[in-house]
Amino acid sequence: MTKTGDERERSSPAQGFLSDVEATPGSKRKVLAELGVSKSVCYRWRARARLGSLEDRRHPGPSWYRLETVVLEVALEHTDLSSRQLAAWITDNKGFSVSESSVYRLLKRQGLIKSPEMKMAAGKEFRTKTTRPHQMWATDASYFTVSGWGFYYLVTVMDDFSRLILAWRLQRDMTADSFIEVV
Repeated sequence: MTKTGDERERSSPAQGFLSDVEATPGSKRKVLAELGVSKSVCYRWRARARLGSLEDRRHPGPSWYRLETVVLEVALEHTDLSSRQLAAWITDNKGFSVSESSVYRLLKRQGLIKSPEMKMAAGKEFRTKTTRPHQMWATDASYFTVSGWGFYYLVTVMDDFSRLILAWRLQRDMTADSFIEVV
């Protein structure tokens, strides 16, 4: 049974669209391409039509413009908060969730990102250069988990000039005594 023009006007636009696409002979893909509708949207509408609900669904969250307005208002009220703290504050107090990255992007676009108070510049070269082996040794520790046993630490002693590992040992902790023992 086909609907008359009056009945089609009363149903949702998606329902009319679907019935027009289904009634078209030939390739549905060409029709969708001409109408500028992706296949995924058409399939989603078709699945929703089977469930009997093709009315427009809106997400419960705010629109992007409202989100931007709320983020900027809160950022100007709480200038001492970072983007992570602002995202948590908005989630706790405004009734919707916003990610830290979205808050950061919005604040950066408005020029509200605080630069760090202290900038540490990396050195171009080491202060103490070695010219021969055994002039300076370096120690390091890396840790890993052994299932059922806990953490273990691989403590190494390395020659700075040759980069040769002079000693290594698995230790139960990373204390100064453990390092002294390996050296």
